[in-house]
Amino acid sequence: MKAPLNILLLEDVATEAELILRELTRAGMAVSAVRVETRADFMAQLACSTPDVILSDFSLPHFDGLSALALANASHPAVPFIFISGTIGEDTAIEALKQGAVDYLLKTNLQRLASAVLRAIDEARGRAARLHAESRFRDLIDYAPHAIVVFDQHGCIEIVNAQAEALFGYPRTVMLGTDGAMLASAQFSHWHTMLPDTDTDTDTDADADANAAPGSSISLEFIARCCDGRQFPAEVSLSPLHTAEGRWTSCVIRDLSERKAQEERLARMIRIRTILGSINSVILRVHDKQLLLDEACRIAHEQGQFTSAIIGLLDPATLAVRPVAWAGVDAAFLKTVDFSADGELPSGQGLVGCALRSKQGAVNNDLRNDGSGAPMRNAFLQQGYRSAFVVPLMIGQQPFGVLALLASEPDAFSDDEQHLLAELAADISFSHAVIDKEERINYLAYFDALTGLPNRVLFLDRIGQLLPYDVSASAERIALVLIDVERFRHINETYGRAAGDDVLRLLARRLRGYLPDPGYLARIGADMFAFVLKDYRSETEVVHLIEGELASLLGEPLQMGGKAIRLSVRAGIALFPNDGRDSDSLLRNAEAAMKDARAAKLRYLFYTAEMNARTAEKLSLENRLHRALAEQQFVLHYQPKVDLRSGRIVGMEALIRWQEPGVGLVSPFQFIQVLEDTGLIVEVGLWVIAEAHRQHASWQMQGLQVPRIAVNVSQLQIREKDFVARVMAIQAQHPCAQLEIEITESLFMDDASSHLARDKLALLRDAGMTVAIDDFGTGYSSLGYLARLPIDTLKIDRSFITAMTTSSENLAIVVTIISLAHALKLHVVAEGVETVAQRDQLTLMGCDQMQGFLFSPGVPADALARMLESV
Repeated sequence: MKAPLNILLLEDVATEAELILRELTRAGMAVSAVRVETRADFMAQLACSTPDVILSDFSLPHFDGLSALALANASHPAVPFIFISGTIGEDTAIEALKQGAVDYLLKTNLQRLASAVLRAIDEARGRAARLHAESRFRDLIDYAPHAIVVFDQHGCIEIVNAQAEALFGYPRTVMLGTDGAMLASAQFSHWHTMLPDTDTDTDTDADADANAAPGSSISLEFIARCCDGRQFPAEVSLSPLHTAEGRWTSCVIRDLSERKAQEERLARMIRIRTILGSINSVILRVHDKQLLLDEACRIAHEQGQFTSAIIGLLDPATLAVRPVAWAGVDAAFLKTVDFSADGELPSGQGLVGCALRSKQGAVNNDLRNDGSGAPMRNAFLQQGYRSAFVVPLMIGQQPFGVLALLASEPDAFSDDEQHLLAELAADISFSHAVIDKEERINYLAYFDALTGLPNRVLFLDRIGQLLPYDVSASAERIALVLIDVERFRHINETYGRAAGDDVLRLLARRLRGYLPDPGYLARIGADMFAFVLKDYRSETEVVHLIEGELASLLGEPLQMGGKAIRLSVRAGIALFPNDGRDSDSLLRNAEAAMKDARAAKLRYLFYTAEMNARTAEKLSLENRLHRALAEQQFVLHYQPKVDLRSGRIVGMEALIRWQEPGVGLVSPFQFIQVLEDTGLIVEVGLWVIAEAHRQHASWQMQGLQVPRIAVNVSQLQIREKDFVARVMAIQAQHPCAQLEIEITESLFMDDASSHLARDKLALLRDAGMTVAIDDFGTGYSSLGYLARLPIDTLKIDRSFITAMTTSSENLAIVVTIISLAHALKLHVVAEGVETVAQRDQLTLMGCDQMQGFLFSPGVPADALARMLESV
């Protein structure tokens, strides 16, 4: 016998409640009913029992059916709820169904009440069975080892397990879309939020494959994204699920981070093994330390795929570490690094200092959060580094440097990798030591171990490379000087061999610091040094070096045993090419000259007697010129410049003469070059400028119409830093005087000197002087460059003027110079005009002025004054 149906009847009219129960009984149903009228009674019944069905009126005093429905849904959602009313309208009925009622009937139509109750109970029992099955299904999903997400054909998530919550970090209510507030704050709208790399095509293909083979699944790899934005590699298996509600898709998601990390560690180990093999191959073929270190860094960066590789060497004196090789890092950044092995300094507190002091590798696998990489941690973070490993380079038990490897990802250096990288550093260290020994052997073959200077073999080789192949075409001046230290044996015998070694080292340092080109300095004997002088101006310059400055430098007292000892040297000199055209003959002849100097007790000797005599003569002339400047033995003569059209004097050139007592007037051809070679031209040239100013002012005071006076200025004068200031000081004493500065075009051969000279000449022009280029056409300056120079006049060299009447080529050159000058708005002066034919030809070509013996040679000041008076 079936148990009666438990009915909870919510009805305020007793007669209508009897009609409802009678209709159910008439239909053959056994019922047990409890009637309630108020909200309190209704809630009490719900609290103490679970009815099979709830039948409710819609309109009740102080209570309504929808409120009752809400209470029933909250406490007994599985119990069917049926409205029986005489007043419910269609819209209200639809709303009741939406809120959870399973049916509604009018009290005027109770004939179908029994069937509605039975159907509702059957559906409730079926729904309960399904809920039980779903509960078991959800339990299986919840306890599955991987994250599972089930979504419908629209991509909306229907089921999520606990592993998915833990993996992605989103609450289950957010992923299911039941928590609106959290859904908005979590920025979650679709399962693509977790798997952003999937797209419509991929979904469609996956679904199509699943539909084509029921029960099958496909697996794909994606990059998944967690709630906090962290991304990780994931394997996603997609399987179809066919339900009453339609087609769903089960998505099993496995975190591949650990597997990928293991694969990456294995790949890194393989790369490091590859590095070891590659560097060992380099070690076999490379015998240069710098190249070895460069290759090691390159291989670590390119084959090992480390972000950067740096090798630094340790300075044993200061304990500083200086980068010498690198790859994958900007050299400008390396200039900012400051590493040391000194634990007392801030720069020694990081991985580099730790590795050098402990003689073991030091690692930081999280530079962002671990401060052990100080002091350069912040700088490395700015460069994108996240991990660093530093291993010392050792020779024996002593570190000599470090190998630093940097990666852009954290946790880049496992224990196994560190072990292999330590092997790599050991291989580099071993090769470095072997090359050190090879270099030491090679060094001793070519260098003096005591002084560090080249020995005789290397010195001869360097001279051989210096000497030109074609002696006849070379104008290069080269002097080989051999010096011998006197009484050196006495020092060894008196103070010991160690003291003698100290003397030689000191002399080597003094020579190296003084000579203009110390690369051509060598120790070629026990107490003999040799060096080369290039591009000297004259033999007297070599003598000045040996007798004056070098003798004084090497002769500075040495302290030996509390005593001051002075050394002296003797020198032998051989000149290329007269005294030898190869390195062996030059050195051999210098040795012969040195032996002769020692025997004659002279400070120096040239190899040839003629050179010694010529040098002595130049030295005598130099001394006389010094006296001439001091005693004002120089005078100026003046040669007029004449306008070719009017024949009037329009300028003059000041020409220096030497009135030597007891000798008479000395030609400038005999002493100008000596003034240049000795540098006296600077002071003598200033005297000329000052005297020209004084003479110009004197003539003006006599009432004469005085044109500009041109003075020649040498390159040595213009290169002086205070040249302009000294000339301006002279002009300030005679402000009315008018001067023209004459220079040669060779001044503009060198770019650096050219810019300085141009600036200085521009200053003089601003002060009222004019500028002329003398001897134009004999140099190699660009004609187009003239337009950018601060000049006013071109003076055509006399060689072209002399030959223009007999040579069409020289005539064409003169015509071109005049045309060019006029195009640049420059005046043209022809030098050395000696014939009427030359004058007439120049007049026809449009030349502006002439200067030469045809009109007048250079004459004393009083003679030129008479010329000016006759004008």
